[in-house]
Amino acid sequence: MNLTDFQKKIAWGVGILSIISLWIAFPFIFKLLIEAYKFPKDFTNFGAFGDIYGSLNTLISSIALCAVAFSTWLQVTSLRETREINAKQLTLAKLAHDEQVKESRNAIFANKFYSLLNFKKDKLNSVVLDRFITEENGIPEFEQVSALKVMDELAFRFHGILEKNNNEFSKLSSEELEERFDKIIADLGYDSYSLLISYFLIYIDLCNLIRNSNLEKQDQDFYKSVLSNSMFQHEQLILFWITPIFNVIELHDTEIFTMFGNVEIFKNYAIEFHKISHFRYEEWKCVFS
Repeated sequence: MNLTDFQKKIAWGVGILSIISLWIAFPFIFKLLIEAYKFPKDFTNFGAFGDIYGSLNTLISSIALCAVAFSTWLQVTSLRETREINAKQLTLAKLAHDEQVKESRNAIFANKFYSLLNFKKDKLNSVVLDRFITEENGIPEFEQVSALKVMDELAFRFHGILEKNNNEFSKLSSEELEERFDKIIADLGYDSYSLLISYFLIYIDLCNLIRNSNLEKQDQDFYKSVLSNSMFQHEQLILFWITPIFNVIELHDTEIFTMFGNVEIFKNYAIEFHKISHFRYEEWKCVFS
């Protein structure tokens, strides 16, 4: 029959207590033996009996010492097991705490991210630019054009320029690029585009939020994908155009451009004014290889 650890400890305890009880009761037992024993007239003949008592007393003392040592060993073992259990519990508690901190951090980030994303959407719906129509009696007349329509017009103009000559903007400084952009804006009849640029700056806030977060790479990639998928194709094309014009627009490690192909048309502009980390898909990354 196999005994459990608890049953083994009980058996050892009973055995040790029995030995200790026998050791304590031995003088009384010895007294009874002496009373029942007929003492010899010459007590020199009593030495063997005394030796027996001394030997038994030494034996029982040794057994008691062994019992104390064994008890000490059990206590040490128990303490070691307790320390190991406490260490495991501490590790589990730390893991649980770290997981709670991670979940809390992710929840805070998600709240900030989607709040900014909703703000971007509201901003897009509210931005309108004034376009000059005509002038009557010295009074200019304007029409209000939505940001999406303005971006459509600019994207078609940019695409048309590069389709004719994909080196049209080659070797131009940011100031020269801005002058060309201003001229195209003016040709389309708009006197200001500051509201449009302020809208694109929200993307920079979102990109910085992702880049500076403590999220794992997998989570960062997810939010990058959400951000790029929240854009219209012409939004991405305009951002692609104006990034080298405005230094405040930093797209490092954003992989934000996902929605326009025609690599041959935009390739030279991308190589000169962009980085590989601005693009997600392999067809664009190969351009920088």
